[in-house]
Amino acid sequence: MTDLRQLRKRKDRGPAPKGTSQLSNASAIPLSIPTRDATKHKTLFDIATERQAELQGGQPFSSPSTADVKPAIVTTTINHDGTLSVPSGTLPEDSLIGPLGETIFYAITLTMLHFTLDVLVHQQYRQEIGWNMIIQRTAITLPILAVLVYFFHTRASAIWAQVMFLGLSVAAGCYVIYSSNVESYFAVMKRAPPLGTLWVWSVIEMRLEVALLSVVAVLGYFWWGGYSIF
Repeated sequence: MTDLRQLRKRKDRGPAPKGTSQLSNASAIPLSIPTRDATKHKTLFDIATERQAELQGGQPFSSPSTADVKPAIVTTTINHDGTLSVPSGTLPEDSLIGPLGETIFYAITLTMLHFTLDVLVHQQYRQEIGWNMIIQRTAITLPILAVLVYFFHTRASAIWAQVMFLGLSVAAGCYVIYSSNVESYFAVMKRAPPLGTLWVWSVIEMRLEVALLSVVAVLGYFWWGGYSIF
């Protein structure tokens, strides 16, 4: 009976495909040792290795070595007035603004300082602020400061310029102290803004040691004269 049932099942499945052999059980499956030969197709590791070699050949992400970087050498000459002369096209990136740009920046900044001092001195003496007069004085101050900065800022490193700024700083600082303690409030209101602006500008243009010397001189004059701040 069992053999008849197996024959009926085989008939229902149809004939076995050509080139295949029917296996009665699992032990009839042929066994073989897998080959260790390289596969015909590239693996992901091979593709990644080739891609890395291509990238290293072109070096799209590598930074140049320090040995390949040439130092930027700028040839300068010292003029007769003590200033430095740099050939055109060799200025560093931070100097691309040029003398005209620095003049505009310094002139506007110092003019704003003059405007602030003009308002503060009116507030100190409790005087009515005449905005029209203050704006008019500020408009006159701007071109004057622009001319001064344009002429002296580029020559500030010269020795004669440092001496000039030192004298200007000491004179302006001492006179501001003297005027605020001795002269009338009207004179202080008129002279303090321009003198204070020149004082600050001269300190900015000086080297650190020269600026400290000017501050010590002004403080010495303040102590010697027995003046007070208020």
